[in-house]
Amino acid sequence: MARIYAQGHDLTLSIAQGTGGAPVQYEDICSSATLTYNADRQLIEALSGQKAVTTQKTGTLDVELYQDWVSTSSGTTSNSICKALWNLANTAPDTAIAAILKVTGATGTANVYTFNIYPEFPPVGGVATDALTSTVSFTVVPGSVVLTTS
Repeated sequence: MARIYAQGHDLTLSIAQGTGGAPVQYEDICSSATLTYNADRQLIEALSGQKAVTTQKTGTLDVELYQDWVSTSSGTTSNSICKALWNLANTAPDTAIAAILKVTGATGTANVYTFNIYPEFPPVGGVATDALTSTVSFTVVPGSVVLTTS
């Protein structure tokens, strides 16, 4: 059986613009998105021998995006990921928001990772001759990642 490899173009990224808000797709603004998830494990030494115990699951979502501060929808900046993240990090920095990272392969089968992240301030500015980009590293709410296949 031939292996099927996913590519970056197989990714879609959605992030809610507020608590309880519906996630908005941002794959047209993002150039990369990487979810890293780890089990924090301790080795416990008992009389019966060693045993591994996972204390929690932690992660980060690292996103490289184009700065879209002036993107508009119906005359507002409501569809700007940079503006939405800035506002959320400024007004509710400790409130988790929903995120979805979906990887769809050539067969049409998708792995959908649904989780919660804390908003972060995106960097502003860049080089005069380049399209402005920002790298944002979000903290994933521990234990919140759920994988489904569709």
